[in-house]
Amino acid sequence: MKIATVLTALAAAASGYTILDAENFSTAIMDGYWLVKYYSPVCPWSRKFAPVWEKVYSDLEDKLAENDVFFAEVDCKANRAVCDAAIIDGYPTVVFYNQGVNKGEVPGGQSYEALTAFAQSI
Repeated sequence: MKIATVLTALAAAASGYTILDAENFSTAIMDGYWLVKYYSPVCPWSRKFAPVWEKVYSDLEDKLAENDVFFAEVDCKANRAVCDAAIIDGYPTVVFYNQGVNKGEVPGGQSYEALTAFAQSI
């Protein structure tokens, strides 16, 4: 892996929100707790969910970063292999990772209330 890719992933992780792809996925999610949105830009459900996801992140970003909880997203149209490895079978899907280990989908993962409650419980 290129040094620049690693540095980019680390810098993005420090900001609390990361765009993940095949090059940075494995490295980025190894530390901390991650809520990862898998989506397709051509999926109407993904487009409808985007403002909910953005609001959860913007409302909680400062509080969660203190606890090593990070938000990320994967464009499954552009990064099919990443989504296949995570066994994503529909969009959008929010998955919880703990120190790089896939702990499964967030329960009720498409509502603001469910996502906020789950993120705050980490």
